[in-house]
Amino acid sequence: DVTGEPMLETVAAREGMIAATNALSNEKIKMDYDVIPHAIFTNPQVGTVGLTDLQANQLGFDCRCNTIPIEFVAKSKIINEDRGVLKIVINRKTEEILGIHILSHNAADLIHEGVMIIKNHMTLDEVISTTHVFPTLSEAIKLTAQSFKRDISVISCCIE
Repeated sequence: DVTGEPMLETVAAREGMIAATNALSNEKIKMDYDVIPHAIFTNPQVGTVGLTDLQANQLGFDCRCNTIPIEFVAKSKIINEDRGVLKIVINRKTEEILGIHILSHNAADLIHEGVMIIKNHMTLDEVISTTHVFPTLSEAIKLTAQSFKRDISVISCCIE
């Protein structure tokens, strides 16, 4: 936590592992601060990873954002936890996903799929073509990706 980067336990643990590895071996690993998830344990929870639209614009990206209400996700109705939204920020030209921001029940758990999406520079089509278990809250990420391509408010719960 002395580096001035995100002051999170998980970041400090990773920094410590990297420092020890670099000190005791010939490896020279660097910390990647671009893919650090954050969570706020409110009700509903907040989970975020990657860039906001403001940050993307400041970095020179021509970005586009879509937000869907979590109530579009079947599981949210099943468990009676339908308060919240999910927002995806993309590079308009390449459709690479730059940021995922979740306000919902279990957002701190859901954001880990977002970490893998951002870390692997996935595009909308790559997320859309990923099969998700039904019914789960994690379908919200796929639905939000689909919302860039079509009106998800009128599709069946199980449509690819």
